[in-house]
Amino acid sequence: MRYPRYKIVLAFFDFVLVRLSLSAALQVRGVSFVHGDRWSAYVWSPEFYFFFLYSLFVLLIFKYHNLYKINIALSRASQLTALVFSSIYSVLGIAVLSYFIRSAWIIDSRLAVIYFGLFSLVSIGGYRLFIFKPLYAFLSRKRLIRRRLALVGASVAAKNLAIQMFVENVYGLQLAGFIDNNYVAGERVFEQYTNLGRFSDIPEIVERDGIDELVITVADVEPEELFGIIDLCKKTRAEVKVASTLFEIVHKKNPTESYYDVPLARMRERSNGVLVFKRIFDLCASATGLIILALPFLVIAVVIKVTSRGPVLHRQVRLGMNGKPFILYKFRSMRQGSESAGDRARKMRDFIRNGPNRGYEGTTKIVDEESITPFGRLIRKTSIDELPQLFNVLKGDMSLVGPRPCLPYELEAYAEWHKRRLSAKPGCTGLWQVSSRSFSGFDDMVILDLYYVDNQSAWLDLVLILKTIPVMVFARGGK
Repeated sequence: MRYPRYKIVLAFFDFVLVRLSLSAALQVRGVSFVHGDRWSAYVWSPEFYFFFLYSLFVLLIFKYHNLYKINIALSRASQLTALVFSSIYSVLGIAVLSYFIRSAWIIDSRLAVIYFGLFSLVSIGGYRLFIFKPLYAFLSRKRLIRRRLALVGASVAAKNLAIQMFVENVYGLQLAGFIDNNYVAGERVFEQYTNLGRFSDIPEIVERDGIDELVITVADVEPEELFGIIDLCKKTRAEVKVASTLFEIVHKKNPTESYYDVPLARMRERSNGVLVFKRIFDLCASATGLIILALPFLVIAVVIKVTSRGPVLHRQVRLGMNGKPFILYKFRSMRQGSESAGDRARKMRDFIRNGPNRGYEGTTKIVDEESITPFGRLIRKTSIDELPQLFNVLKGDMSLVGPRPCLPYELEAYAEWHKRRLSAKPGCTGLWQVSSRSFSGFDDMVILDLYYVDNQSAWLDLVLILKTIPVMVFARGGK
């Protein structure tokens, strides 16, 4: 997959300007680590490496605020707002680090931190708004920036997107044509654009016509067919983006890139490197978490034992990656002998098969509220009951981040496309848990899971783990 060059350019100059802003802030405050010609000594100083690493950290703050999404990078109001918030967080970051790093310039020149925020905001804002944005627009109009794009599907939405690209090509996109089964190859589809071939020809079309991006715009198809097309597109070297009402929940809960206000969900093949990193991180984080939480676990166990009859831990068979069964651990939060498993299974299967799904503000949790103990209600609300799953992570049954683990009787009611969520290791938290939790329909939950499966990265995992903390602390959506 080709990585858009504009993102590399933006990130490079952002890094340079952040680094220069740090130095400029110190110069204004009269602090200098370079005396005479002793540059070599400065290069080996702790401050040099701190500045370098912190500049990289600021890029992560920019990424978090979507400053590398093309629709934000080419806007004024949205980009400036994101830059202001990024600058505030950058300044706060140094303020927090000042408690842990004994650096003279942080401790003795705290006003330089404020200068850094102002210098970086002005320099990066000026570069992005008055150099990058107009230059990118000019080069796009002159067709000097070109990313060849094919629209997979000749829907009304696809044709509207084609009109906007033709009238105002601000993104540097060159429409190569459409790919649709309802037209023969070479047949005119819309204006001067023709059909490049059938869906099955996508890999050949990408290589033959030098396609950089595939935007999937098929309409009125079943989810299984849509995901089949997505799978075919992901096997090519082109960047794959989906414009579909099925992914509406993704755009509501997780800001995505867009072309001409058309939200796009990026889909890509999973990287083996990411999976290896996830396992290493899971082992380190779960082991550390279990050590830190040993005493709280003991306290919770005592309270559960004292306040209700039954075991401390609730063991339940779940289905992991590729449907492999494993025993999931939770703190028991319900009375023994409450709602029968058969009754709950019937309700859940009925909900999956017949309950309102897409666009439904309902719940994916079916629980007998009267069976929950008073203490169980507290630990369920804050998801503390889920913490023993760190043992599952340590064993390798689960990951810290991933789809919600499936119950065997739920699988019986799954449509074929629902089963795709079993292609990844289940997680303690995930996109669904931090963005919707109990407040989404079942199809929406699956879509969020599948979006995560196709976009796994160290960055996304870190963001989701950090977002899980306020969800637990403020008990959002727990039942």
